[in-house]
Amino acid sequence: MKMPESVYVMAVYDRQYRVFRKLLGSSLVANVANPILFLFAFGFGMGSFIDTMSGMSYLTFVVAGMIGYSAAFAASFETSIGAFTRYFLQKNWDAILSTPVTLAELMMGEILWASVKALFSAICVLIVGWLWGGVPTSFEPLLTLPIVFLGSICFACAGLIATAYAKGYEFFSYFFTFWVTPMFIFCGVFFDIDRFPDFIQYFAWLFPMTHLVAAIRPLTAGTELDIAAIFLHTGYITVFSAAAFWIAHRKLRQRLYD
Repeated sequence: MKMPESVYVMAVYDRQYRVFRKLLGSSLVANVANPILFLFAFGFGMGSFIDTMSGMSYLTFVVAGMIGYSAAFAASFETSIGAFTRYFLQKNWDAILSTPVTLAELMMGEILWASVKALFSAICVLIVGWLWGGVPTSFEPLLTLPIVFLGSICFACAGLIATAYAKGYEFFSYFFTFWVTPMFIFCGVFFDIDRFPDFIQYFAWLFPMTHLVAAIRPLTAGTELDIAAIFLHTGYITVFSAAAFWIAHRKLRQRLYD
C-alpha cells in the first residue's frame, strides 16, 4: 500500500463537507440536538435525585459523558450508515476509486470528515454544559478537544469495520445494539462504572468510550489531573484506532477488489 497523499484525503473530506452544507438542518438535529436533550434530561432530571457523583455535581459528571457519547454517536453513524449508503447505494465510492484516490485515502477522508463532524457535536455539548453551569472551569475543558478528536477517529474507524462487513442496512442493528448502546450504558456516561458488577466493569474497559470519558472528565470537572492516566487512556484509544483501521481496510479491499 503506497503512502496516502493528503491532497486526495482532503478531496474526499471536501466532498463530504459540500454535501453536509446542503443537509445542514437534519444533520444538526441528529448530531447536536439529540445529545443536548439527553444532557438536559439526565443533568437536570436525574440531577434532582442524585446530588453528587464521584465528588462532583451530577450535571458536571454527565457533561463529560455526553461530550464523549455525542462524539461517538456522530462518528459512528457517519462511517456506518452514512458510509455504507455512499458505498453500496449511491456507488459514490466506485466513482472515487476510479480516480487516483486509493482505498486508504478514501477511508482517511471518510474518517477525517466523521471526526470533524463529531468534534463539532462535542463542542456544542461542551458549550451548553458550560452555559448550564456543568463546567466549573474555563480553560481546562478546551484541552479535551484534541482528546475528543482522537476518540472520534477511533469511533469512525470502528464504524468503517461495520461498513466493511455489512451486506445490507439490517446489519447495522448489530452494530448499534452491541457497540453503540453498551457504550451509552456501561462506559461511565451517566454513572461510575464501579457501580456495576466486576465482570461488567472488565467488559466496559474494553470499549474506547470508557477511556475517552475517563480522560476528559477531570478536565471538564476541574478536578485533580493524573497525567499518566490520561496518556494511558489516549494510548489505548490510539492502538484501538490503528487496529480498527487495519481490519476495515483489509476487509474492504477484499470486497472491492477480490
